[in-house]
Amino acid sequence: MDEEQVENELADTRPQRRGGPWKLIVLVVIATLIGVWLVPGGDDADRAEDASRSAAGPSILDGAAPGVHDRTAPAPPDADTSAEPPAPVDTRPGARARALIADMRASGDIRTGAVFDAAREAQANGELADAYLLYFFAAREGHAGAALALGTQADPASRDPGNSVFEAADLTQAHKWYQLAAEGGDAEARNRLADLRRRVEKMAAEGDPQAQRVALLWQ
Repeated sequence: MDEEQVENELADTRPQRRGGPWKLIVLVVIATLIGVWLVPGGDDADRAEDASRSAAGPSILDGAAPGVHDRTAPAPPDADTSAEPPAPVDTRPGARARALIADMRASGDIRTGAVFDAAREAQANGELADAYLLYFFAAREGHAGAALALGTQADPASRDPGNSVFEAADLTQAHKWYQLAAEGGDAEARNRLADLRRRVEKMAAEGDPQAQRVALLWQ
């Protein structure tokens, strides 16, 4: 084996200075350092994430938008069970008269003249039940004209069958109201009462049972 061949073989077995792995390591280290320098720190990253969430609006993971739980829906009002039912409407004959009388009694301002006028108006309108109650109330409160009106409508000699507050003539009622009006100072009532007495005594003498009972009122 010549010298040149030996040198070539020795050259083949000599450890060669390979730069491949070390160069790769150096490149990785440099890339890592650059990456660390470019990536923001933890706090900055958190702040950036929070900012991105705020800009994007509430997430469906939040369950509800901000403030939803703070708004309390008003409770529906309970049904008012304490309200009293409306008073029944009085539809009986004489309802208007009863209402007027009740109002006057409640206020304490009883104006018999106004009641008497209302009675005559009701009678003119054919409201005989109202008229009777108003005449009766005014007469009981001392209105002589109202008492005279009742006596006149009960007296067989003066009663108008088509427009009387009494269903039938009644000597007892005529005597009662004429006397009350006369005691109230009504001159016509005194004359009517005297005339009624004469007629009653005549009828009693003729055997009329009602006249006989009424005649006893003068004894």
